[in-house]
Order: sequence, then structure tokens, then C-alpha cells
Amino acid sequence: MKELKRISIIWGLLLLLIFTTLTFFALKWKMKTKPYFDLEDLIVIKVKSYYEQDHMYPNKDDYVIINYSEIKDKTDIEELKVGDDTCDGYIKVENDGVIKYKGYIKCEHYTSKDYDKYKSSTN
Repeated sequence: MKELKRISIIWGLLLLLIFTTLTFFALKWKMKTKPYFDLEDLIVIKVKSYYEQDHMYPNKDDYVIINYSEIKDKTDIEELKVGDDTCDGYIKVENDGVIKYKGYIKCEHYTSKDYDKYKSSTN
């Protein structure tokens, strides 16, 4: 019986250690990537206000890619930068009945998910 209790305690401590380690690394990753997520959101907000002024929406079930270089002078975003990490990016404006905006950035230390999927459309 003592042996079973000892094994239960060891397994409990091992599970606690694994859980604590995974939580630590998840929080560390979140703190590292949050500024990049914020930058993606910022370019969407700025492009949305600029883009909606002229009502240049894409046709239904279509999308338009707007390079950061195209709108850099038309918004108050001076440069795409997180700390010392300079980035480039674009915004996908999609019309599937509802106009949706999605920002994509590529930096030295971070790249948005699916960045290269639509990048070929920006040339």
C-alpha cells in the first residue's frame, strides 16, 4: 500500500511539473508574439478607415490585396516595426457577403500564418 501511495505522489508531481512547464512556455510565447498580433490589428484598422472612404470593396466572393507600400503614405503608420524588428505586410480585403479585413506581416523574427499563401497576389 505504501508503494502505491509513493507511485501516486511521484506521478502527481510529474504531472504538475509537466503542466507548469507547458504553461510557462505558452505564456512566454504569448508575451513574445503579442506585439506582432497588435501590429497586424493596427494595419487592419488603419487600412479599413482609409479603404472605406472610397467604398472600393471587392466583388462578392472575391478579395483584394493591398500592400503596405501602397497605403504607407495615405495612413499615419510611419513604418511597420516591433522593437528593432522591421516588417513588411499587406492586408487582404475579402467580400463573402460581409467585408472582412485580415492583416499579414513578415518580420525577421515573426511571420503571420498564411503570409505566403496570398503574397503571390501582391506582386
